[in-house]
Amino acid sequence: MKTQFIVVGVLLVLIAGGIFVGTRHPASAPTAPTPTLAPSQVAQLPPNQAPAASLTFSSDGHYVTVNITKIHAAKLEYNIVYDATVKNNQINTGVSGSSSLGGNDTYSYKQLLGSESSGHFTYHTNIQNATMELTLRNDAGYSIYTATYPFTVTPGKTVSLTPQQ
Repeated sequence: MKTQFIVVGVLLVLIAGGIFVGTRHPASAPTAPTPTLAPSQVAQLPPNQAPAASLTFSSDGHYVTVNITKIHAAKLEYNIVYDATVKNNQINTGVSGSSSLGGNDTYSYKQLLGSESSGHFTYHTNIQNATMELTLRNDAGYSIYTATYPFTVTPGKTVSLTPQQ
C-alpha cells in the first residue's frame, strides 16, 4: 500500500513538473504564411487603351444596359452609385457587376435599377447624383485602370460616358 502511494506521488510530481516546464517554454508557435506582396507599381493602361463606356436606359428608366468596349483587361468590375427614391424614402444606393472577360474585349449587361425578390420588383426612381465607377484588372487581379463616370438617367436614350477629371 505504501508503495502505491509512492508511485502515485512520483507520477503526480512528474506530471506537475511537465505542466510547469510546458507553460514556461511553450511549443514554438506555427509560423504565419508570408503574404505575397503586390508590386509597388502595377503598370496602368495608357490613355490610348482606355475603354469606351456607355449606358442605354430602358424607356421606363427601370433598367440600364452597361456597354463597355475596347477592353484591354482580364476582368472588369463596376459600381453604379446614386441617390434615389425607394418606397418614398430618399437613399444613397446603387447596383454593381463584375465579369471575367475570357479574352473578350467587349462587355454588355442589362442591369435592374432597383431590386427583385420572389418576383416582386422595387424600382429606384428620381435617380440623382449618379456615377459609374469602373475598374479593370489584369490576370493577376491587380487594378490597371480605374475611372469614375458621372451620368444622368435618360429613359429611352444611350449616354456615352466620359471619365470625371
